Amino acid sequence: MSTIDAFERDLLDCGVPHAEVRALGNRYARALETRSHIDWIELYVGIFATLRASVHRTRAAREAALDRILLLINDDLGSELFAEEARARLAQAGGAASRPIV
Repeated sequence: MSTIDAFERDLLDCGVPHAEVRALGNRYARALETRSHIDWIELYVGIFATLRASVHRTRAAREAALDRILLLINDDLGSELFAEEARARLAQAGGAASRPIV
């Protein structure tokens, strides 16, 4: 399974609708290909916004899938883009309240 396939599977496991998963998968592929800082920012913002918008309509995320997505959001770039409080609210909304923000 490719990195992009695994990423998309994790998003699906977090309850993100299939069309949005494909769009984010395409952004991820583009960021990997171009290595452009703006493409990475676009991907991170897309992930964050999609997860926040999906909270009210998604099933409880599978813990391992959510953990992998949150690791991405909480890396160096994610920490620069999103406040710790916003990342913590996202984790809590996804059912990861007991897991600390890295």
